Amino acid sequence: MMTLPQSLESLVAASRPPSFQALYNRYRPQRFDALVGQEHVVRTLQNALVHNRLSHAYLFSGERGTGKTTAARLLAKAVNCLEGIQAEACGSCEHCQAIAGGSFLDLIEMDAASHRGIDDIREIRELTQFAPGAGRYRVYIIDEVHQLSAPAKDALLKTLEEPPPQTLFVLATTEPHRVPATIRSRTQHLTFRRIGVLELTSQLRGIAETEGARIEEAALHTLARNAGGSARDAVSLLDQALAYSDNDATSEAVNSMLGLTGRDAVVQLLGHLMDGDAAAGLQAIEQAIEDGTSPNTLRQQVIDILRDILILKTSPETTAVGHLTEDEAFELSRRTESSSLRDIVRTLEVFAEPDPPSRTGVDATLELELAFARAVLSITDPMEAAAPAPAVSETRPAARPSPAPTRGVESPAAPAAPAPQPAPVAAGRPAAVDMELSAATIAARKDEWVSVIREQAREIAPYAGEAEVLDYADGTVTLGYRSRFLFERVQQPDALRQVARALSQVLDRPIQVRNEQSSAPTPARRPPTERQVDDDPVVRVAMREYGATSIPDSSATGG
Repeated sequence: MMTLPQSLESLVAASRPPSFQALYNRYRPQRFDALVGQEHVVRTLQNALVHNRLSHAYLFSGERGTGKTTAARLLAKAVNCLEGIQAEACGSCEHCQAIAGGSFLDLIEMDAASHRGIDDIREIRELTQFAPGAGRYRVYIIDEVHQLSAPAKDALLKTLEEPPPQTLFVLATTEPHRVPATIRSRTQHLTFRRIGVLELTSQLRGIAETEGARIEEAALHTLARNAGGSARDAVSLLDQALAYSDNDATSEAVNSMLGLTGRDAVVQLLGHLMDGDAAAGLQAIEQAIEDGTSPNTLRQQVIDILRDILILKTSPETTAVGHLTEDEAFELSRRTESSSLRDIVRTLEVFAEPDPPSRTGVDATLELELAFARAVLSITDPMEAAAPAPAVSETRPAARPSPAPTRGVESPAAPAAPAPQPAPVAAGRPAAVDMELSAATIAARKDEWVSVIREQAREIAPYAGEAEVLDYADGTVTLGYRSRFLFERVQQPDALRQVARALSQVLDRPIQVRNEQSSAPTPARRPPTERQVDDDPVVRVAMREYGATSIPDSSATGG
């Protein structure tokens, strides 16, 4: 057998790359008191350990990266520590070291995503018949237990019903609703919460200091906000940021890495919005997108900050928004102190509103620009913004709003004296010129607002067309429906919003809608024919909207 010279062996050994571990593996908590944000879980488990009230099975549920598997391993340490069962394992004995290194024979982990069959559970059942080898308890950790097949869940249930002694099951899942109630009822269910931004920031700061890396405080906040409440995701993002910036991470570097616009730039964009400066705001959006920010990401950033502003406006205490520092909360409050709560709500509704089906496929940048323009209108001209922006067609060019934007409605404005159909409201038009409204006026213009509904939300137009205008007072129109079938459909929140917007657009003022189920007959909209087909409103909807025809009743003619 040929051997290498000693000098060559040392050279080869020196050339081997050092073993590498990701930060989230190196800094996985090894003690209960290091588990971030789950104090309620830690307290429950430690009390059970101290008072010898352990359950034979636990169900840990929560979003990814919140510490479910880590807590399960810490529990396995605590019940098998050579120092005895106690609230906190020693961490230094042979058993604790073996569990930390993944070599403890009485700790069995199974991923149900890849081992979901009944045979896998049968192997566990057979193994439970034997006593633990070295430890006090044999601990089984089944991750993503909801992904087990139905027969495997039945087999697991049988094991949990008759648990062998010295056996401890810990089931982990991100979707507890998919775990059968029969299994949940045989476990102690502990829910792991999403971890707060400030807690994650503190954890990341400690890791960076231990690693000897420099990272700005604002960058730590950005990483924590984008972790979605997951400690593992936060540490992974920190690992990525340190690699990206060579252990000297600035806020600009982190924003560039994540494809984000800086928080200050987003706040400045909202300043343009609150000032009604559409031109400056659209230029800021264009610049952010040119710098590499995705339009959808920028829109979500705007929504997140608007939500913070809304909470601060209703609860000025800085503690109301847990993930904001005092400086950030003060800056947001200062910039928006002249904005009313109504303006903030209107703006947030515009940006957070889901796009209608007619806009699917429209360029995301154009969508963001339109949303910004509509938000400006919602502040500078509330009556104009009461109606939603029309669907974008392929032939209509995308025009940026001018400082005094306007939007026309479907019916053209009359050039001279007042006509039955009033002209659309121009920007800044005083409400004093609007005609006085009444229920009779609104009923007379029913065809107009039903036509608008048909263009903007065709799915509810047939039902709204059966409405009877019962009353109008204080900006609220009361509509009556003879059928519960119709009433239930127009009472949906989206339907209420669409009808209110159509009425606001046609009547040139903000309108609220209230629905009632009425027993009074709906007045005829057309002269009666020789023979009324049917008084059922559902039949009328089918005939008018979908082309249904009436088949003569043969029994009536003796046929």
